[in-house]
Amino acid sequence: MRRRTLLALVGSLAAGSGCTGTSDDPAEATVTPAPVPTRAESRTEHVVATAAAVQPGVVTAGDDSIGVTDDAGQYLVLYLEGDAPDRSAVEFRFSGASYTPEDPGRPLYRGDFGRETYGEDGGPLVFGLPETGDGTDAELAWGNGSVAPPAALVKRLEDPLPPFSVSIDGPETVADGSDPQITVSVANEGTGAGRYVLALNRQGPRVAYVPVTRLAGELDAGADVTHTVDAVPPEDGVSTRYSLDVPGQRDDPSHVIRPADS
Repeated sequence: MRRRTLLALVGSLAAGSGCTGTSDDPAEATVTPAPVPTRAESRTEHVVATAAAVQPGVVTAGDDSIGVTDDAGQYLVLYLEGDAPDRSAVEFRFSGASYTPEDPGRPLYRGDFGRETYGEDGGPLVFGLPETGDGTDAELAWGNGSVAPPAALVKRLEDPLPPFSVSIDGPETVADGSDPQITVSVANEGTGAGRYVLALNRQGPRVAYVPVTRLAGELDAGADVTHTVDAVPPEDGVSTRYSLDVPGQRDDPSHVIRPADS
């Protein structure tokens, strides 16, 4: 499984496409939670689907960095709460096949090395799916319960993910004690709306590697956005390097800030 610095595609797909945001956390989406009863009439448990998203990868946390896992054609991220079924009992049916939740090997990154996994009270489920397919049979199923995803989510699963161009920029040199900033620009170069996800890490001046932030959002076709991130200046003659992990790219963009007197 290839490790890449995260970019996550999360947000409210039930509300349709076209909104722009910076969160890649489905739990922060604007979907209105709605209890979904299981099919078993003798049971009173309810499962609450609080958010859902289709994205090109998932951001996970390692010991000293964050990365994007992007081996599948696309990823479906679902958040469940309430009387959530056991993870081993859940599957997602799509285009004539069934998919069990992915185990990325590392927990999902949620900022400040916060890690999130699926447990007794639910949490995020990640499904690696083919890039496109027929969504008429799309369904989240577990044991004797199931729920069909909203039409907007099904359409997003059927449509190919749009390509995004990504670049990073900032000052070439700065003096000690300065307050530099890094800018990350993202543009949707496809013909349909989609969500991008990126992971940003830093090297130096006093650390070998450390997460900076994850960047994510929804962009319409032809739209673009620029994120501004506070940077750490060089110190004691040591440069700082900011590196992005971009799904589907072998040569990820980076930017180095050197000391002004170097």
